[in-house]
Amino acid sequence: MDEANKEQLPTEILRAFAPLHRVAMGVAWGVLLGCTVFLLTAVLLLKGGETVGPNLALLGQFFFGYTVTWPGAFIGLLWGLLVGFVLGWGFAFARNLVFWIWLTLVKSRAEMEQYDDFLDHM
Repeated sequence: MDEANKEQLPTEILRAFAPLHRVAMGVAWGVLLGCTVFLLTAVLLLKGGETVGPNLALLGQFFFGYTVTWPGAFIGLLWGLLVGFVLGWGFAFARNLVFWIWLTLVKSRAEMEQYDDFLDHM
């Protein structure tokens, strides 16, 4: 799209179809997931008890080295950052790809309709 066409579009439409920044989305999801795992582990450790967090301990099956301990909380934080980043980046990538394909199809259909009666005038 050239500059002349960009100036004709309202800013609301440009903002609605703006692509998501993949790295920013990945960092945001990573921080959110990492802090969530850390805080859930910390709450269970501070709460204490005879058996601490048997359900949360199942994360150790997916996050290598994670246990419901203070060192495990930091390991869970790192794993949460990594997994959250990958999920956020992948979500932004998929959303941008779907929007690009959809907008390309809409533009192609509009161009086809514009030239639909081209041969009728010959």
